[in-house]
Amino acid sequence: MTHLLSVYGIAGLTAYFGLLDVGKAEGGRDRRGSRPRPASVGSIVGQIARIKGCRVVGIAGGKDKCNWLTSELGFDAAVDYKDGAVFKALEGCGT
Repeated sequence: MTHLLSVYGIAGLTAYFGLLDVGKAEGGRDRRGSRPRPASVGSIVGQIARIKGCRVVGIAGGKDKCNWLTSELGFDAAVDYKDGAVFKALEGCGT
C-alpha cells in the first residue's frame, strides 16, 4: 500500500498534471524539463511522456540508474550526470 501512495499520491499527481496540463506534452513536440532524474516524480513523468508518444531522455546519477531508466522504464536514452559531460551527452541524444 505504501508503494502505491507514490504513484497515486502527490508524486503521481505532480507528474501527471505537471506534464499534461502545464507542459501540454504530446508526441512529436519537443519538451524539455528541468533535471528529470529518476526520482519519484521524474520516473513517472518519463513513463507518461512515453505513453503520449514523446521521446524521453532521463538524467540520472550512475550507470545502474541510467540502465534502469532505459531497460525497465522504457526511456529512449539516459545521461549520467556523474560522468561530468552532461551537456555534451545531451547533444548526443538529439535533445
